[in-house]
Amino acid sequence: MEATESPEVPTQCENVGEAMPDIAGYGILIGLSVQAFISLALSFWVFFLTKLGRLDIQHPEGTPGHASEKKRLGFVSDILMIGNDLQMITGVALIITAVTNGKEIDLYHLHLVYDTVSFVGISNAAALICWTFMGAKTPKKRHHQIAPSHWTGRFRVSYMFALLFLALTIFLEIRLDGWSLTSEEPGYCYVTTGISTPGASHPITDKAYVAVTAVWLLLVMFGALFCPAKFGKPLLILSFLQFPVHLYMMIRLRSENQGSLENKENENEWDFGQTTAIILLSIAVAQLIHQGVQYLKFERGIKKYGPEYALIEDADYLDAGTPSLVEQGIKGIREAAKLNLSNTRLERSQVEQEEESHELMRTPERRA
Repeated sequence: MEATESPEVPTQCENVGEAMPDIAGYGILIGLSVQAFISLALSFWVFFLTKLGRLDIQHPEGTPGHASEKKRLGFVSDILMIGNDLQMITGVALIITAVTNGKEIDLYHLHLVYDTVSFVGISNAAALICWTFMGAKTPKKRHHQIAPSHWTGRFRVSYMFALLFLALTIFLEIRLDGWSLTSEEPGYCYVTTGISTPGASHPITDKAYVAVTAVWLLLVMFGALFCPAKFGKPLLILSFLQFPVHLYMMIRLRSENQGSLENKENENEWDFGQTTAIILLSIAVAQLIHQGVQYLKFERGIKKYGPEYALIEDADYLDAGTPSLVEQGIKGIREAAKLNLSNTRLERSQVEQEEESHELMRTPERRA
């Protein structure tokens, strides 16, 4: 009697799972990764502006120089946070969708969600680091703050994202414990070609990758939220170095596993989720172009007309007016400043004369 042969154990995952375009569609992946890249690029731009002293407040309050410096700081601040809030909302929604699906979501898509939302944490950390830079440059107001500086709306959203990201990390680590190449049900493994060495042990390698990158990201976010501005440069570098790691993992993981999905043609269907992500990206790009044009216009005006340009930059006739009108407005501001200075000097002269007369009346013997 011949001995029955044991079934051969597969060396590669064959049952990856079903297509989920709302999580792994091109729109979702492109939308979040491109927004993250834009945010990182803007953060480095703000960082270099800070190092060059372009964002310093050097002139006293009430002067045209102070107005121009404050206006520049406001422009840069608005440009820095473009798309960040919308991206945070999208990332939070993606995490909640993945976690609430429980065991219905396969390991491949869960891992893909982890790498995709990491872009959100990276870009948010970089933006907050530069936000701290600019906060250090802004003159402190004397009035009492109702809410602490680390409990504003933007910081609260960052806290919520960090907690949800930690929950996603723990959930992914637990799901990886159920790794199986022989499971009859799909979704307990994924193709690892290109994301690990051929002889790597799974899921140990996968769990190590998730643990290291999660701790890395959470520490950078913690530093961006609470560390002073002097730690900004190393934190910004650590934040930027994570971007190519998750970008490579996201691209390679999707390209290797797409062909092994059930109904794989549905993975690229453009439905509500993908369309929304691209629309949000388009809004961010449009805001960047608009704010960039306004900033360049402001800098050209400052260079051409001087710091007084900042005092009329919001005037209604500026956008519709001609250069001659702008020059007339600036000339009027300068004449008003000279008049105020002359009045101040006149008032001081009158006060000095009155004080001198009063002193002479009190000591008549001096006149003799």
